[in-house]
Amino acid sequence: MRAIFTIACYETLLILKDRTLRLMLFVVPLLYAVVFGFVYMQGVLSQVPLAIVDLDHSAVSREVRTSFENSPYFRLVPGIESPDQLEKAMREGKVRAGIVIPEQFALNIQRHRPTELLGVYDASNLIWGYNTRRYMREVATDFNTQQTAAYLAGLGISKNQIQGIMNTVNLNYEVWYNPTFSYATYFYPGLLLMVIHQISLLSVSLTVTREKERNTWVQYLSSFLPSWKIFLGKALPYFIVNFFNYALLLWIASYFVNARLEGSVGLIVLFGLLFDIIITSLGFLISVHAPNSLQVTRYLMLISVPIFMASGFSWPQSHIPRAVNALSSLLPFPWMAEAFRMITVKNLPLAYVLKHLLVLLAMAGGSLGLAMTFKKKRRPPSSRGVAVNSSHSYPGL
Repeated sequence: MRAIFTIACYETLLILKDRTLRLMLFVVPLLYAVVFGFVYMQGVLSQVPLAIVDLDHSAVSREVRTSFENSPYFRLVPGIESPDQLEKAMREGKVRAGIVIPEQFALNIQRHRPTELLGVYDASNLIWGYNTRRYMREVATDFNTQQTAAYLAGLGISKNQIQGIMNTVNLNYEVWYNPTFSYATYFYPGLLLMVIHQISLLSVSLTVTREKERNTWVQYLSSFLPSWKIFLGKALPYFIVNFFNYALLLWIASYFVNARLEGSVGLIVLFGLLFDIIITSLGFLISVHAPNSLQVTRYLMLISVPIFMASGFSWPQSHIPRAVNALSSLLPFPWMAEAFRMITVKNLPLAYVLKHLLVLLAMAGGSLGLAMTFKKKRRPPSSRGVAVNSSHSYPGL
């Protein structure tokens, strides 16, 4: 144990002396969490800039305007009086949606003729488009209900009779798991997990390549220490820091960004530990076999986007091609991301995430076993490419 502790202390001093690595481990995850937190802090899309083109100029059309104006979902943009002005404002990005009230709108309503409002919205951004359409329908439905109730009241029908007619078929909504449709609850934790995954994997992957570039890796290979002690000593500081970042970023998500993180704390900790073990072990293996630090950085940056896309956060896994799903099932992040969402958002117990737990346990066991039994064979650093973290200053013990 003393040898492991000595190597761990040496690696910790290397981390503290290397400014880039120190920033990567202690500052970058927190910085990403804060930046993403500000982006998704509101959680629910509201105050959509809306223009209303009133071609009727009647009392009823003004009621339509009032209905949209009183909605918390929209923010009316004044000064747009014609369809041409609306089109120009949409192109310039001044508005995201528009309502066109046709001529003789009030007259058609009074004569009980079919009439319609024209709703246009910008769907170039799907988040804006989907939510804007839903908000428009809600306001239009409420307005139509009020007009129908007023007409029935004008016929002398009592209030109770009106309620009976209007509520013949009623749909009650009961939203489960994410009742506010918060994008912070849905997307933000996945981003944090990806930050932890990439920063942790990259930092651990530079441990041995740094030693190779400094020609100090040979002292480990020529020592009498077994492989598992070298691995534990080199990986232990990163394992501790990575789990600290995991807990810190989730705390920020829960208390500052108001992302919904419920469920069993024990399961959250257990999955976090397994995820940390896998990342730390895989990072060490990559570092042992990689020719230099630049190659590690290049390839890890290349795979970050595909891993996140295949995880199910950006697009449902049920609608991703089977071949892509099969490849992503070999990676720890999709399993961790799905299990984390099932625990924290759906508040599901162990029985529902047992499959994910077993898969991550197998991955942790396999990666840990390979990392602890690496062959102590010298692989000189590649002469190709530029070395990263190749300073020749050494911390004293």
